[in-house]
Amino acid sequence: MLILGIDPGLNTTGYGLIETRDNGFALKSSGFIKTSASVGLPDRLDKIYTQLAAILDKYRPDAMVLEKLYAHYKHPVTAALLGHARGVICMLSKQKNIAFFEYPATRVKKMTTGSGHASKLQMQKMIEYTFGAKEKSFGPADTTDAISLAITHAYILRAKI
Repeated sequence: MLILGIDPGLNTTGYGLIETRDNGFALKSSGFIKTSASVGLPDRLDKIYTQLAAILDKYRPDAMVLEKLYAHYKHPVTAALLGHARGVICMLSKQKNIAFFEYPATRVKKMTTGSGHASKLQMQKMIEYTFGAKEKSFGPADTTDAISLAITHAYILRAKI
């Protein structure tokens, strides 16, 4: 099974694609999509849409996983902007007929590090350790967060079997 984790963001959208195996999982692809604040919102959303659509067409994952939306009351504009990116991604899952799943950040952190309140750095270090990668070889934390989402879904699927 191929599972695509996506950490949506208007500035940086991370993605991580894993393949589940009997003895664990393998990382098939990962990276990030960067947009510039100097271009308009429609252009930024189009870039996220177009690049993710190409990834979906190339790999044809069985499942797509996002972090559940959490909005802090002090930052409502941030949540609204994040919602635009999430909307594009949700629409892609429907258009490409890919099963869609969401998990709270605390659950993903707990499954990845053992602590539901792990820092971004702890998450990044654990993903690097899991795949035997060198420090920061995956790029920004958005990428390792996306990989964590895919791994969390793989663990949850195994627990249901």
